[in-house]
Order: sequence, then C-alpha cells, then structure tokens
Amino acid sequence: MEDKFSWIVGLKVLIKTTSNDEFEGEVFNYDPVTTCITLLSDESTSAVITQKRTVRVLLESSIADIKCLSLPTNTVPNVQSPTNKPQPNISSNNVDLTLPPINVQLINKKQDEIIRKATQQAMKIGVGVTSEAQEIFNSLSKTLPCTWSGDNIIVLGEIKISSPYNIDNCTGPENSKSLDRVKKVLQAERKKLNK
Repeated sequence: MEDKFSWIVGLKVLIKTTSNDEFEGEVFNYDPVTTCITLLSDESTSAVITQKRTVRVLLESSIADIKCLSLPTNTVPNVQSPTNKPQPNISSNNVDLTLPPINVQLINKKQDEIIRKATQQAMKIGVGVTSEAQEIFNSLSKTLPCTWSGDNIIVLGEIKISSPYNIDNCTGPENSKSLDRVKKVLQAERKKLNK
C-alpha cells in the first residue's frame, strides 16, 4: 500500500483543496488505507485561548496543494524519507525537510561490534550453574580470561575448576605456574565472596 503522506505527520501545514478551500493546522494522522489526512486546527478567533480544536478529515484526492508552515513547537515529527514517486506540490517556509544521507557501512560496523560484545557477554553466563558459581566466574573473569565448559570454569584456556569451585577442584598441567596462580586468585575471591 502506497504511503505518501505519513512523513508530514506532526507538521503545521496549509492545505488548499481542489475546491479552493484552505485549511491550516497540524497534521495529526495519515491513513494510507483510506488515503485520508486528519488535520487539527485551532479555530479560536478571540484573544482567549481555548482547548477546543477542530478536526478535519480530508481525502487525498481532494488536496491540490500542501504548504509546510513550521515544525510543531513541542514535538518532533516522525519524518521518513518520501518515496521517489511524484508528490503533490509541497512547499516549505524556512523549514528544511531534507534528511542527511545514511552511512550504511558505519551502521553495519556498529551493529557488528554490538553483536560481538553481546555474544561475549552471553558466553560469560553459565547455563545450569548456581548463583555462587556465576559469582565466582564473574570475580575470576575480572583478572583472568575465563570461559564456561558445561558447569566447569576454564581459566587461561588450560585450568579447569569443577563444582563446588574450591582450590581442591582446580586441575591443570602439573607444576604449572598458571595452576598455582589460579588457585591463589580463586582462594582470594572465595574469601571476598564469603564475607
């Protein structure tokens, strides 16, 4: 379904109809199914400001000209790029409706970075482990590279810490400095968590 006018929703406009009637107001809605524009107008002719507004529904085929008067004072319009199809005569006084070009490569790069970080964060969450095990993992991963392998914590790619995650449950290459280091860090983290 063609949607020519949804990008002007929220703008203050002057609409001239094919019968030479003119209506000024804020575009409240455009319905592409019925091709109708809903216009809200303040009809107060007195100096007293009222809360009453006139609502007009105009059929797209009855519109001869649309002139943009200004952006709304307290809202930002939902401005979308219009289609490349011919539009009715829409003019603007001191309102630039041109959208800047979109750098798709930059957006894709940012998206890839966000996905990479989210994947890394997801890999730090143990599946089927206790909250204590997750706390130990979180504490260890602040200073040492850690991953989950089932319910085991793998530290430095070679040290395995099994449940219940005490220094007696650390296994790795014998006489390894890495194993001694992980045991010391684990013991210190366990003391912090037990306080």
